[in-house]
Amino acid sequence: MPIGYIIRKLSQKGPITVGTAHTRRGQITYVASCGAEDCGWSVEHATVTAVEVAAQGHRCRVR
Repeated sequence: MPIGYIIRKLSQKGPITVGTAHTRRGQITYVASCGAEDCGWSVEHATVTAVEVAAQGHRCRVR
């Protein structure tokens, strides 16, 4: 995920935070990112449903 996003939090499921962000073109996109310290996983999609599915399927390898 590029630096410079302003993310508004929608929900949190475990270490995964789901939110909305504005792209550089001003479009709204949905993002999810893992809050575990060394994970670095994140995803960006056009719909919140796609982000929710990706967040449910994420298995963090950092323990």
